[in-house]
Amino acid sequence: MSVLSLFRIEVNPAEEKNFLNDFTTLLPVAKKQKGLRYAEAFIPVGSKNTYLLITEWDSEADIAAWKKVEQHVGIMAKAGRYVAKHNIKRYKS
Repeated sequence: MSVLSLFRIEVNPAEEKNFLNDFTTLLPVAKKQKGLRYAEAFIPVGSKNTYLLITEWDSEADIAAWKKVEQHVGIMAKAGRYVAKHNIKRYKS
């Protein structure tokens, strides 16, 4: 069994560069985490400032552990300034 996470992010246009910088810093760290099977970011087509991040994890516990990683905590603490809206949906296989 695995957990698929779909994370849709609408970014404030004035903060898009900061979002992309933080995201490109964090993605390689995420890819080294225990339990992460897949991670990919998708750039909008025909719609500006909306991104989709798809990750697949071994378990909810692995996602919870990732949320406590220092780099993740630091970037999430400042994400409110560049994320206009977001939603996360999770699915189990």
